[in-house]
Amino acid sequence: MRTFRQKIEFLLAWVLGTLAVACAGGPAAPPAPLSEIPLALSFPSSLTVDVSKLNEAAPAELNAAKFQVLPIGGEFLQAITFGFDIAQGTDGAISAILGDLSNLEIPLNPVTRTFEGATPEGGLFNGQNVKIDFADFDFEGTGGTPGCTGCTCPTGCDAFCPSEAPEDQLKPVCFRIWADTDGAGNFVRLMAGVFDRLPIQDDLATADNEENPGAGTFTGTVDLSQFGGALVGVAFNFGAIYDHRNSLQPLNKTSEYFLGFNIETESGAIATTSHAEVDQAALAGVEHPDQLLKTVQQSVLQEFAAMPEISSTLQYNARFRQDADFWSGTLLNDLLEPSLAFIVPPPIANFTAACAQLSTAIGVDPGACRDLGIDVTNLPFLDLVSPTDARVNLPADFPATPTF
Repeated sequence: MRTFRQKIEFLLAWVLGTLAVACAGGPAAPPAPLSEIPLALSFPSSLTVDVSKLNEAAPAELNAAKFQVLPIGGEFLQAITFGFDIAQGTDGAISAILGDLSNLEIPLNPVTRTFEGATPEGGLFNGQNVKIDFADFDFEGTGGTPGCTGCTCPTGCDAFCPSEAPEDQLKPVCFRIWADTDGAGNFVRLMAGVFDRLPIQDDLATADNEENPGAGTFTGTVDLSQFGGALVGVAFNFGAIYDHRNSLQPLNKTSEYFLGFNIETESGAIATTSHAEVDQAALAGVEHPDQLLKTVQQSVLQEFAAMPEISSTLQYNARFRQDADFWSGTLLNDLLEPSLAFIVPPPIANFTAACAQLSTAIGVDPGACRDLGIDVTNLPFLDLVSPTDARVNLPADFPATPTF
């Protein structure tokens, strides 16, 4: 937060700027909104968007057996709660990796261009050392760079990093992370990405929870063989694009996930790639935390080494309003191996643009969903992502060993 002196200095600068423009005869432009800059850089622990209302459709006593057919009504129960499972399970996979990284507190002052530290004991990486380089690099593989500052501070590396700055003065912060997975100093690539807006941690001195993942994108890979068991030779590839810090529409949030891995079976390798997105948006002309439109989508593509010509896909769209008791959804499950999907779909018949009452999971006239603006009839499916897609693979501009 700004001190009293900082507020006065900012107000004075704005007044002087306004007077200068007025004297020149032109209209005064409003100052750019200020954006908070945290005291230290921390990775977000989660990118979750709350869709818990979808799980409330299933009474507590039915949650453990929600894939059983209900004796009376509730024919869309499994389809509704599948949306909750997608949102929770997909973010859970990403959070398992982010959780350890979120415990690192990386300085913005003094200038920090590289960092080395240990992840927490008992976490997924269980004390592994990581090295992080914040230099600008070609993240998207286009031959250019995002224009990152080259250090942890989003305003630049040549001066003290402030506690806040005008939005139009912020630049992205890039990162590439290597992990010492065997504890012998043999660092391997873990994750690369760009912070468009740095995450904000919760201030424990206040009653409110100010935690915000920020905005950005990343891709990464984890060799699951390091965790033993039957996971030898299996790599988990992941990525995300997210924006939870929209200064013009603070209630709006979006998290897009990309998850992929190959599994060896007796008949050959099966590659499963999941593309999921969870959105929250304030209703037009409304800025109330209860009046939100929420959307859950997932597209899954399975590719079989032994049958490259086979198409195996799943498409799921669902929408509801936080302030209403209705849900609209489509499920087209044509997976040949649904048990190998990240989130196993329910064994129910396909349907298109159904409308149901959330509290009962019973189908109703589609007009109820159209009147609320939640009908998914014209909502495009997410694109099917192949295992070679850049969004689920490490960028080329990512050396195999640390740069420092």
